[in-house]
Amino acid sequence: MMGEAQYVYPNVTETEQRGGLLDRWGPATALSCSVVEVPADRIKNRTEVERTGQEIGDFLTRSSIECLYRQDISLPADLRYSLHTDPAIPRVDRHGRRITPPLRWYDGAWAGEYTDMLLAVADRLGTPPYAIEIYPGDRKNTGSVLLRAMILLSGVFESAFGAAPLLLLVNRADQSISTGSQLRSFWTLLAATCPEIVDTAGVALNLRELHAAARGDLINDLEIIPAESLRGFHIRNGRELHEAAEIPWERVFVSIRALPREYLIKPDVYQRSRVESVIGFCRGMLHRAERELFPR
Repeated sequence: MMGEAQYVYPNVTETEQRGGLLDRWGPATALSCSVVEVPADRIKNRTEVERTGQEIGDFLTRSSIECLYRQDISLPADLRYSLHTDPAIPRVDRHGRRITPPLRWYDGAWAGEYTDMLLAVADRLGTPPYAIEIYPGDRKNTGSVLLRAMILLSGVFESAFGAAPLLLLVNRADQSISTGSQLRSFWTLLAATCPEIVDTAGVALNLRELHAAARGDLINDLEIIPAESLRGFHIRNGRELHEAAEIPWERVFVSIRALPREYLIKPDVYQRSRVESVIGFCRGMLHRAERELFPR
């Protein structure tokens, strides 16, 4: 039995940043997306600095969360959302300086503070998240460090809401887990040492980042990642990437279509006008892959 794709409506610039769930759910359902993405990073731009009085990289306080997020009422029963945490990318502070607040998952107190912040965001939104995406950061965040963070997140959310969210590690070419072999090692360690989260954890594979880390051998890297670890994908329409000719999309989507359980596909775009084209691209490629896997 093979899984089916569930589409995530990304955090596009036209949507109120942070904000609530319902203003995302409308356009998401129009495109048959079953999950919406909600940003859950730390203070990240000058607008948020001005609104909250905090600084770039600060954890959101309870009052900041109430300022930046809206609690909608009468949420649809089938609404699901994914919290997208800090990707550790450069930010511009109030003085115009570019800074990159580090991810310190290796610091237990820091990880606990981030977990508390995510829990407060979920409480403000009024319903628990379906998934949480985290990024590896620098080399201090080893595989075992990231697993401790995922166990912490899983336990805290299960205690608070009665169910653990899907916890997804997102690869980045410039961070500590970027290649297929590193993702394989991460999953092997998780499966061997963390059986309590093996069913609710995995990888959200950013194919553009894997392509950059693989230095042109994307398929080899993709094939060594355990299929059971792949629970999500970040995909930008191949026709819109200048490096798209180097990505063998047909082979990529055959691998995706053969996965054994449900997986998420998030269009890796930031403009509302581009979401539909990426979803259409993915659906078309998955249909072609299905015909290759199951010829009539």
